[in-house]
Amino acid sequence: MRNLILIALISLLAINVYCIEDPPLITCIEVHEAGDVTIYWQSLDLSALQFEIFYSTDKINWNFAYSAEALNTSLSYNHAGANANLQMYYYYITAIYPSPTTPVDSDTLSTIFLGVIPKPLEGIAELAWVHEPLSVSSSDYYRIYQSIYKFGEPPVWIFVDSTSHESFLDTIGNGLCLDSINYKIEVGNSYGCLTVSNIVGDWFSEKIKPDIPILDSVSINADGNIILGWEHVDSPDISNIVVYRKVGTTWPPNTEVTIPYTTFYEDTIQDPCLNKNIIYAIASLDSCDNISPKTEDTQQRPIFLYDIEYEICTETNSIQWESYINATPPLDKYQIWVAKNNGPQVLLDEVDPTELIYNHTNVESTTHYSYFVRAKFGNFSSTSCIKSITTGSYTKPNSIYLANADVQTDNTINLSIDLDLIPWACTWEILRSDANGTIQSLISTISRNEVTTTPYISEDKQADGSTGYYTYSVNVFDSCGAEVLQSNTLKTIYLEGTQPSTNENHLFWNSLEGWDEPVSKYYIFRISSDEVSPLPIDSVDATYNEYIDDISSVNTSQSQFTYWVQAIESKLNNYGYKEKSNSNRITFFRETELYMPNAFRPNGINNIFKPVTTGFGGSNYLFQIYNRWGQLIFESTDPQIGWDGSYQGNKSPQGTYIYRLVYQSVFGSPKSQNGTVTLID
Repeated sequence: MRNLILIALISLLAINVYCIEDPPLITCIEVHEAGDVTIYWQSLDLSALQFEIFYSTDKINWNFAYSAEALNTSLSYNHAGANANLQMYYYYITAIYPSPTTPVDSDTLSTIFLGVIPKPLEGIAELAWVHEPLSVSSSDYYRIYQSIYKFGEPPVWIFVDSTSHESFLDTIGNGLCLDSINYKIEVGNSYGCLTVSNIVGDWFSEKIKPDIPILDSVSINADGNIILGWEHVDSPDISNIVVYRKVGTTWPPNTEVTIPYTTFYEDTIQDPCLNKNIIYAIASLDSCDNISPKTEDTQQRPIFLYDIEYEICTETNSIQWESYINATPPLDKYQIWVAKNNGPQVLLDEVDPTELIYNHTNVESTTHYSYFVRAKFGNFSSTSCIKSITTGSYTKPNSIYLANADVQTDNTINLSIDLDLIPWACTWEILRSDANGTIQSLISTISRNEVTTTPYISEDKQADGSTGYYTYSVNVFDSCGAEVLQSNTLKTIYLEGTQPSTNENHLFWNSLEGWDEPVSKYYIFRISSDEVSPLPIDSVDATYNEYIDDISSVNTSQSQFTYWVQAIESKLNNYGYKEKSNSNRITFFRETELYMPNAFRPNGINNIFKPVTTGFGGSNYLFQIYNRWGQLIFESTDPQIGWDGSYQGNKSPQGTYIYRLVYQSVFGSPKSQNGTVTLID
């Protein structure tokens, strides 16, 4: 009985030993480049006969992969043909024991499936991975590796970083231009193997715009060329700088200049002394042709210095310039530098940054000055080009002479003025009185640049010599606007006259005044009727201002007489003139009888009916025609217009008509004449 009990206990112990088998332990799962998977495991129970490996892509449908003899000491399996580079694979291992022990399964683990999203505009690669829990004793950190593809060379994996998270942002290196980058994840453990993800990558090209260069100054060098300077750019892969020049409101491509990376540029094309709108911006360009925004918001231009203006009256050189824009740091001041007679440039003065004009006072005459303006801001400066001027010498007008005032045939008056043309700038003001007046007022101004020769002839077309005499004078102002000289005052000759009798014309005039030499005599000129080139009919001494012309001996056919008086200067005066001055013209008519024809033929030779006379000098002329019924059919107040034999545009009938003529004679007495005239058809 005891033997049976012992045998039963031994059997029971044997059964208990076979029931406590441990499951196999998957230690690492490694995905290879082609997608094959190697599974590593360990078994703590040496009684297992074999291990069966199963896989799935969805953890629902499982497939048998491999059966390994338990005596195989490698405890690994390479799952060829798996596509673990395309999706995640799940694995578990079943340990088979001697019967009647039930097979034991390991935990289900998966490959690490890695995905990469390139974000070139942000300069990063976004990595994320998923997997079932790692095996026991695995590290808490994922190690990220990177390999840049190089044609014909084996991959070189470079450790990037490690993380305890299941995602990572990798910054793409500067200068990476359309390269293929692969990534993988590794996790180590205490068993000495590695769990490795699939290898995944993409084409990467850096799209991050490089840093914007800071344009610190735009200046002009001693050669007159524009120099642009900017700070060093920290971006390590900048290869070029692009310089832009603005035209109007745009930045045309044809003005762009690309230069190898440096910190300055010299523009030898533009002329900053002539063009005040040379505006620049710059941008940086990296090795992948990524370009930064241009510095349009902080565009800069050199200081434009205007031509120096010299004011001789105040002995001042005026310096004016355009402001320097977008200075960083802000402007501190402007400096004005000057050189005299090609000597060294010295600091003349400093002004507030809001000032754009500086007056250099008390400058010397006939001296050469050169200026430039320099803007100061922090440790930077910008210099304008150099502008020069030679100051003039002040020349004061020293003479003025009104040589003549001559009444023209149309009663306008021409002035002959002797001017001093040596001063380079002065002004002359011509003054004139009203007719027969004494108070003068300004009628015109002459600038020095209007005059090339002397004497200068000024035509006073607003004057009317038939209304009285005028007085003229000229005031001289120097280039500073100060009145320095006044000319002589010259009075014109105003001729008047009466007809005391039928054969006498009485002339009288005022004396011409103001010549440097006195009047020697007055010549009397007369034109009778159609004479054109008259000679003086007489002259009187300068002490006389009247003359009576006896016309009794003049042919009675001459009924109209026009007169003027001419003054003659006695000799060549101190200014080199010996002048003649004419008066206005007046006309007299000799009283003549009016002859009235007794018949006329409108279609004949004498086709107009009017009084016939050699000249009419009367006034208040009225000529009228009446028909036999006393109806007024024609009327004229012009001695030159007669009746053409019509009435209201219609031909008048043949017959006798009555005329009436009334007027005042030359001497003012009323005259009238009535009669008849026969109109012949």
